[in-house]
Amino acid sequence: MPKALEPIAAAAVKVRPAATTLVLRDGPAGFEVLMVRRSTHATFMPSSYVFPGGAVDETDGEMQQYCDEPTTKLNRRIGEVVGVGDKAGAFAVAALRECFEECGLWLGAGAQDTALLRELQSGRHGRTHFLELARAAGMCLSTSALHPWSRWVTPFGVAKRFDTVFFVVTAPPGQTPEVDAGETTALEWVTPDSALAASEHGRFQMEFATRRTIESLLPHAWGGVTALLAHAASMSRLPTVHPRLVLDAELQVSGVLMPADAGYDERGYFGSACS
Repeated sequence: MPKALEPIAAAAVKVRPAATTLVLRDGPAGFEVLMVRRSTHATFMPSSYVFPGGAVDETDGEMQQYCDEPTTKLNRRIGEVVGVGDKAGAFAVAALRECFEECGLWLGAGAQDTALLRELQSGRHGRTHFLELARAAGMCLSTSALHPWSRWVTPFGVAKRFDTVFFVVTAPPGQTPEVDAGETTALEWVTPDSALAASEHGRFQMEFATRRTIESLLPHAWGGVTALLAHAASMSRLPTVHPRLVLDAELQVSGVLMPADAGYDERGYFGSACS
């Protein structure tokens, strides 16, 4: 198991805002979620299967004028639900941008946008900035397609920490995801139960928050994507999840505790920086 940072070093780690997206489609064995495998050289969660996502960039907060819904609505249905307030647009745009950059999906686009999608894909391979692609193609940023699902903060003691909003969205019709061969090296459409089973057998590496998010899908697995999105849209408040590491005397990580777990307050490593 990895070793946690000493308290002073851990307290100095900046928590960065981030967004990630569960792209869903209906399948013969229940709905499936798109997962990408991070490069073995990645500095955060190498070789793990994750949902497309990443850190919020400064420019993400400057792109709300290109969104397909008013800022007030964004702040209400995302900002108020997950507690990020007027930063909702930045989180939502980051989710759209990261999904396009990592697996080539322009979320919210219709099947009729074939020519525009080809143009966007060409720009992606040419490393044109997301905002410039949207402007050139005249494409709206479909933040309205995103629904908040949860919010997690990486535990105190980890060298890289993120405050991440998880979104759910239906897979855009007529688009085929592909890895970028940089940050991501493989992708899979998986049902929640198959991902968990493969992980148990060591064939599908997932970190703690990813696994718990997959588990959160299980009660909805046979209801279809439309029903799950309706459930997500009905949620008025999602508390932020703050897992805590369990350490031995040498700061080696021996487990992770959730807020409802026994020993969370007594044994969980949190220092003075955990909020």
